[in-house]
Amino acid sequence: MPENRKIILILSILICLILLTIPNHGVAKEYTFVSLEFAPYSYCSNGTVKGLDVELLQECFRRMDEKLKIMLVPWKRALYMGMYGQADGVFSILLTPERNEKMFFSDPVRTELMTLYVRKDSKLVFNGDLDELKDFQLGVVRNFSYGNKVDNFVKNEISSGHIEVSVSPEMNITKLIRKRFDVMVGDKISTIGAIRKLGVAGQIRQLGEPVSSNNIYVAFSKELGHAGLRDRFNVALKSMRADGTWDRIINHYRELWDKQKDHLTNEVE
Repeated sequence: MPENRKIILILSILICLILLTIPNHGVAKEYTFVSLEFAPYSYCSNGTVKGLDVELLQECFRRMDEKLKIMLVPWKRALYMGMYGQADGVFSILLTPERNEKMFFSDPVRTELMTLYVRKDSKLVFNGDLDELKDFQLGVVRNFSYGNKVDNFVKNEISSGHIEVSVSPEMNITKLIRKRFDVMVGDKISTIGAIRKLGVAGQIRQLGEPVSSNNIYVAFSKELGHAGLRDRFNVALKSMRADGTWDRIINHYRELWDKQKDHLTNEVE
């Protein structure tokens, strides 16, 4: 081989090796995480996705120096996308054995209170024992988890025909008002907000104290091999708690809730 051709070949190989070591920022990975519209945790306002869980997720990914895309879709679809690799993960999610088989779960991001609701004129009382509700119709949302205590009760009662399933929290509230069932279960803060949004606060009351307090997580696709991404997320979440950012975001939404809470809970509780 002529000397000039050897030199050109060597230079070409060196250039290729150099290019391989340079990060290609033009094709940086964008991770897609999904959940449902579930104010105040995740909702769309003027074309922008906002909410408590949205801000926590965004801040973690900012610290990870990763691009994030958030989509709000029906809950059944969100679960399917996360469990079968059509999205990189799901947020605002409870841990169940079935979900744990398909996704890697983060450390707990926050907690929520599950509470029962009845129509305003209901004579039903509740002392915390779910077995007292066996003779009543209970309304739940399809594919929702309400924590082990409520989930196990629902599972045992499905065969009795005492469980009415809705496709969304709003539909569940509407069915309660229309007397399709006797008792509804839902996250306290989002349920009261949805009741207010639907304009039916004067028709529903809270039944007793919350039945459970549940951890809420971010789940990462096993199909896409995101164990490492989950681990990095946990590190970012831990740093947010350590430097006060987690408290700042939580307290911001708590203050917004407190501004509405008094007149809402007076009507609902």
